[in-house]
Amino acid sequence: MPKVVDVQQRRAELAAAVARVIARSGIEGASMRQVAAEAGWTTGTLVHYFTDKRELLRFTLGESLDRRRAQRSDREALSPRDAIRETLTNALPISDESRLHWIVTIAFAAQAHNDPALAAIQRDAYREFRSYLAGLLVADDSTLHHDAAVVEAERLIALVDGVALQALFDPESWPAERQLGSLEAGLPSAIGVVG
Repeated sequence: MPKVVDVQQRRAELAAAVARVIARSGIEGASMRQVAAEAGWTTGTLVHYFTDKRELLRFTLGESLDRRRAQRSDREALSPRDAIRETLTNALPISDESRLHWIVTIAFAAQAHNDPALAAIQRDAYREFRSYLAGLLVADDSTLHHDAAVVEAERLIALVDGVALQALFDPESWPAERQLGSLEAGLPSAIGVVG
């Protein structure tokens, strides 16, 4: 009897291999051959799941973003205030998984300059993240107007992005404790915590 293959699982495994290769060698180093070797497969097997490197890269970015979004369901039982804090904390590169996500995201951001499809994926992900945060902010403070919540969500995303970039390029100066401290310093005005 032939072995049943879970195509989605295989594609996810390949996306994880791509992320590891990108973390080591950048997008340029993520050739079909290198990805196949990282996954322990042959290039011939790889092309059964992805027709070319471009399709593989787009899928990898989507998988990375989807994993981040999936974590939100774990926060549904939290208060909006706690969900905001947890969401932004998880966006910082303070774990191996979130650090890898950031490395992949930055690599794709550089590549998106010449690839409108990658640019659209990242643009849409930021818009969706902004909307999600704005919804939590309004849920936390019903007097907050939607437009003001969007502006505040943008400020919080900029805060996290700025801290994350510094932490990625200067991890000795930006350990997890400092990243979390900077986030906490930016939260009071955002979620109405009284000092």
